[in-house]
Amino acid sequence: MSICFLKKYNIPILLFVLFLSISALSVYNYTTQKNILLVQMKNDSDDVVNSISAAMKRFQAIKSTMNLQKLVSDVSLGLEIFEFRYLDTNGTIRNSMFKEEIGEVCSASSFKEILQKKRKLKSFFFEVRDYVDVMAIYYPIYGNGKLIGIIDLSVDISEYKVITGPETDFALMRRKVDILNLLKSIEGSISNILDVSESIDMNSFLYTYVESTLNIIQASLIDVNKKVLYSNNKELIGQTLHVDELSPELIVVNGQPVYRSVIKNGLLGDHNDTRLMLLIDALVYTENEHQLLRTALITSAIALLFAFAIARAIYFTALEQSRSEKERLERQVKERTHEIEMLSKTDSLTKLWNRGYLEEMLEMEFKRARRYQHNISILIIDLDLFKQVNDTYGHLAGDEVLRQISHRIKSCLRDTDFVGRYGGEEIVAILPETEQELAQQIADKILKIVADKPVLYEGQSIEITTSIGINYLREEHKDRQELFSEADEALYIAKKSGRNRAILFETRSEQA
Repeated sequence: MSICFLKKYNIPILLFVLFLSISALSVYNYTTQKNILLVQMKNDSDDVVNSISAAMKRFQAIKSTMNLQKLVSDVSLGLEIFEFRYLDTNGTIRNSMFKEEIGEVCSASSFKEILQKKRKLKSFFFEVRDYVDVMAIYYPIYGNGKLIGIIDLSVDISEYKVITGPETDFALMRRKVDILNLLKSIEGSISNILDVSESIDMNSFLYTYVESTLNIIQASLIDVNKKVLYSNNKELIGQTLHVDELSPELIVVNGQPVYRSVIKNGLLGDHNDTRLMLLIDALVYTENEHQLLRTALITSAIALLFAFAIARAIYFTALEQSRSEKERLERQVKERTHEIEMLSKTDSLTKLWNRGYLEEMLEMEFKRARRYQHNISILIIDLDLFKQVNDTYGHLAGDEVLRQISHRIKSCLRDTDFVGRYGGEEIVAILPETEQELAQQIADKILKIVADKPVLYEGQSIEITTSIGINYLREEHKDRQELFSEADEALYIAKKSGRNRAILFETRSEQA
């Protein structure tokens, strides 16, 4: 009976077995392809999360350099100032030459008179601070027409107490003018720093980053309690996420498939347990998944080999799409990272390298030259009487002079040389593979190209010359600081000798 049954129904049974076999192979193929896509999606998302995490850390590093403490430090170290503070309108010390004061409230009786409107802002007065006779001023800082801060500045005038007379009065008057010019010049810098610190924050960075990408839907920083600290979505900031586990998985948000990727990374100093969560558009991956399912259903009705061929083609197509998308994201991240790195290495006014990057290159080139016994020379270039340019034509003219002169100096150098703004009007050029004779020729060329043509600014012709200190690597040099300080000493001699000249540093034996 069984044999008869088999004979009677052998074709349907064979078709059924074949159908089950093809279906099983199709289901297996679908499941395998889906898992591969999920693994690929996880790897791609991890790369994106790590890239944006690195970009956010770089953003935090750049922004941390834009603070009032840096400005106060520069001013206090560069000038003979007895006291320098930046106060809130209520007297809280925001920044000071003396770090231990920061956060305290100014208790000086003269400042209380300012608060009581018994003393006017922008007026000089004389008093004794820490047993020293000083001339002081409270200078206002305004933003959008509103008082936002006050500078407390004082200078030591004890030397003027010894001798009195018309000459002393004139010297004090000149000192007042210099102080007012200084305060006006840093007023804009303080306002700009405050504007940058208040307008550029992590939320803005995340919003801009998400807007510039195609497949990132949301980026958020979350603390250990699942509270959103920063996000490109302002409505989420401050909220606590109602999820059992912040684990990477494929989820649906507002009807849209997204992949949630989370990494633990202390992006903020006060929040070492913060986690970065990204929601990445998973539509491409889910569409591929659906396509695999449709293919599995179709291949159940056709030949087994054809089913495998279709599945294999879809598999490699999906992998190629994932690879192309990953490469595109990596290119975008590299471009953004490169832009941020260039901002951290470049002087915004002259477009030359900044001091930090210049010192890094000098250290590297010094070690390379010392190791392989190659030549290296250094030029320290200073614009003569630059303060007079600012005093005579204004600081905007001074900025234009720095830009044009920097461009001329750069045109005299080779592509392999490094040139940057070291500070103020001082420019440093590092000349690898350059002996002293060639360094002297380059310096003479810079002197000529600067002095031969005045700088034109708003119809005014500004004559500019430079003084240059030259030094080259010798056996007795122990480190780059020694090489640099000797070049600086040569610059001092050039200025002392009448300016507009290049002086090569000479050792004692050479001088003899």
